[in-house]
Amino acid sequence: MFKSSNITVWLSRREEKKVLELCKSHLDKIVETVEEMKWVVHAFCNEDFNALEEHYKKAFDSERAADDIKHQILRDVSSGPLHPIDREEVIRLVLTADDIAENAKSGARKLRLASTKCLTDQINTSLREMADMCVEIARSVRVAFEKLNVSADAAIEAANQVEALEESIDEFRLGLLKAILSCKQPVVSIKSLGPWLMLLNAIENMEDVADRSEDVADVIRSIAILR
Repeated sequence: MFKSSNITVWLSRREEKKVLELCKSHLDKIVETVEEMKWVVHAFCNEDFNALEEHYKKAFDSERAADDIKHQILRDVSSGPLHPIDREEVIRLVLTADDIAENAKSGARKLRLASTKCLTDQINTSLREMADMCVEIARSVRVAFEKLNVSADAAIEAANQVEALEESIDEFRLGLLKAILSCKQPVVSIKSLGPWLMLLNAIENMEDVADRSEDVADVIRSIAILR
């Protein structure tokens, strides 16, 4: 996207500014999706299934809105004046970021089918905290993108913070899984195993939110380095 020798010239072009604005709008909707996933997690831990459904619907709608913006960006870069190399960077940024929202929506959807039977206070607290961390890292990705308009150093520093958050979430996830898998509630049938697997898969989706956020930060870092 920014592989021009002069990023200031790139940013000054009307059509390319439009693409940047759309990318920002896309990230806004992605952050909204992760925020709604967070509230799904909180509702799940509280066994408030009406609130869970309400926030899942909002996550679904936000992810769909992000998808619509993604398609608009792809249409614009395919027909606009961008250099082919710049076009490749736009596509890589948008498609990688889109995976954040997809995983957030998928995690929220799986919690609709998950079991709360063995959720101790410790597990509930950890689930909420991991969801909060996902929101933090998604917002940090947006900040890193915005810093591209400030300076390369600012964008790189913000991208580095995203990477540090991802490492913290990965470590946190291991502790959460250990607590869940050591739960003494017996699994006595395939029917009862399914909801357990949904919970574990939802946690993996939350981890993927963090992983894909780090991937977006890598794209932003490479863009900043080439400024």
